[in-house]
Amino acid sequence: MPPRKKQRLADPVPPPPYSKAAPLKPAKAGGIDVHKIIIGVDFGTTYTGSSIGTRPHVSAGSPVKARTRRAWTRCTAFEIGTSTVPPLSARHSSLISSRPGPKGDADYSWKTPSRVAYGSENDGDSNTWGFEVVPKMKSYAWFKLLLDPEQATKYDDPSLNSSEGQGVLARPTYKSAVELCADYLCEIAAFAHKYFVKRLSAEVLAATPLEFYFTVPAVWSDKAKSDTLRAAQKAAKLAKLKLHRDSQLFLIREPEAAAIATLSSLTLGGSTQQIKAGDSILICDCGGGTVDVTSYEIESVTPKLTFKELVVGTGGKCGSTYIDRGFIKWMETQFGDAYMNLSWQKRGPASRLMKEFEGHKRDFGNSQDPGKYYEMPCLMRDAKESKYYEEEGIVKIYNDDLRKLFEPVVQKIIHLIQSQLDEEKKQKKGKVTIRTVILVGGFGDSVYLNDRLREWCQAAKIRLICPEHPQAAIVRGAALSGLQQIQPSSRRARRHYGFVLGNKFDPVRHRPKDKYTSPWDGSPMAEGNLHWKMEKGDLIDENTKITLHISACVNEGYPGNHEAVIYSSDLDDAPDHIRWPGSKKVAVMNMDFSGVDLSRYPSRWSGGSQLRKVHSEFHIHFGARRGVLEFSCTVGDQQIGNTSVTFDGQDGAASADVGYGSACAPSCAMQ
Repeated sequence: MPPRKKQRLADPVPPPPYSKAAPLKPAKAGGIDVHKIIIGVDFGTTYTGSSIGTRPHVSAGSPVKARTRRAWTRCTAFEIGTSTVPPLSARHSSLISSRPGPKGDADYSWKTPSRVAYGSENDGDSNTWGFEVVPKMKSYAWFKLLLDPEQATKYDDPSLNSSEGQGVLARPTYKSAVELCADYLCEIAAFAHKYFVKRLSAEVLAATPLEFYFTVPAVWSDKAKSDTLRAAQKAAKLAKLKLHRDSQLFLIREPEAAAIATLSSLTLGGSTQQIKAGDSILICDCGGGTVDVTSYEIESVTPKLTFKELVVGTGGKCGSTYIDRGFIKWMETQFGDAYMNLSWQKRGPASRLMKEFEGHKRDFGNSQDPGKYYEMPCLMRDAKESKYYEEEGIVKIYNDDLRKLFEPVVQKIIHLIQSQLDEEKKQKKGKVTIRTVILVGGFGDSVYLNDRLREWCQAAKIRLICPEHPQAAIVRGAALSGLQQIQPSSRRARRHYGFVLGNKFDPVRHRPKDKYTSPWDGSPMAEGNLHWKMEKGDLIDENTKITLHISACVNEGYPGNHEAVIYSSDLDDAPDHIRWPGSKKVAVMNMDFSGVDLSRYPSRWSGGSQLRKVHSEFHIHFGARRGVLEFSCTVGDQQIGNTSVTFDGQDGAASADVGYGSACAPSCAMQ
């Protein structure tokens, strides 16, 4: 195998320029000259939220406003948290402490459920989404995971339907995963746009470029990132939003957004009391379906916050919904058919029973009294009065019962954190620098989880921090990333990347079925060999790229398309052939040679055709600000513009509809 060679671009790939017409005249919003409006969108598996910020078109030191939207029902007004701070030294968004709704639902008022019901399937005239979806409707949930089939398969087990209802990880037969996500995001976009018009005016929105920062899981595949952008752009078109022609879409990894929000708050005003340059932190993002852990090293606090990824992050299926599933099994064990015979409206995720349990789940841990119990209304016919049930229709669950539901999940989270510490210790030859764990995500607000992790952290001489409103940390960080132009200075590659190539046939190394004849000189070759250009764990900065040098055999009369196939592997030790387990096709890059001057390349006649041996290069850029891979091809010193990329599993036209903006859709991060 040839030695791996990394190459660097001289300069980072810039975003498309603003309009080349006359310079933009900044629009006014609330008396401030607005140059850009930044919108963060946390499109989650179970809940979705958004935030907004404005970047003034004035000198440094002027105020920056960051806002997090709270109430999501169509009949409830928004409540906004705002903070006016210097843009370079303080990165903080304060949130209003008063919350609508009962205490049990308080935390989730920051987001709306990621659930949609089609009017055509529910005898309605329009689609229903979020909190307005009721148990009796045919609806769809967890559909975000359908953008990454491998992730969806990991969660596809029967207990999901028992806790979340039918429609989980499902889609209508007439909708693709991208279309289903776009339909849901269309409702989010239309509702948010209406709110922004009210706050800023339609004129400001139409005259001001918008930057959308969509969060994605750290483990998201490259195809899933591409499809997330496609879904977002389709949603903007469906909602018929009148956006500025220079509006753009970006992606940001969820743990990075959480790190930006939390570190910005902890270092407000350049403070180094809690976090300082040289410190290492671990972000533990505890959501509904997953828990992801990623560690970073702080490089500087002032004049600007900078940090880099320390080791390759990890994650697991141990989110708060697994406690819900445990509770359902507990109900089945205690009450049998009396519980199972209840209608879905009385035991589903939107039932009063589960809403009350949600509140108790969050508050559990405040009392250590073994006799303490929590009441939930659930009238069950034929259920006998017992320690756990009163005939008036009250279910009682005790501290010890809840502890048994929580503890397996908590132990998995502790294992994930320990595995990250072990990985750093291995990478740094016995040295561990992580001394702070920051707990974010909706499940991060759990009293019991905080207490157990704090107990474990203290034993390991590690500090635990849980910021205010941990569920809002990711969506707030998404907007702050755009406001302050903050991103990690470097990341760790989460997988190997390379190309599949033909090698000279070796009867010892290759199978006869892999043998083919070179069209150039007739020599025996072997197909399917993997050449890795980037290894898992390698550092990636804004200039990182890998390059494949190939000599394409081109028919001068019919130049046609030539392709390079990109592969990846999540294994620590990547295979050297596509027939071995562990390799995955990422995408196919197609290059059209019809516009290339072939006369300057070596030629020979073969089978009545004149062939040319064209030396070309395929480039994959990893450090793009937009959060996706970017591709380019060159022949000699000329970049070939008519190059297309199709991710594995996408239709051939998939990449054609994401590269261009319009009056209704922002341009995406694809080339």
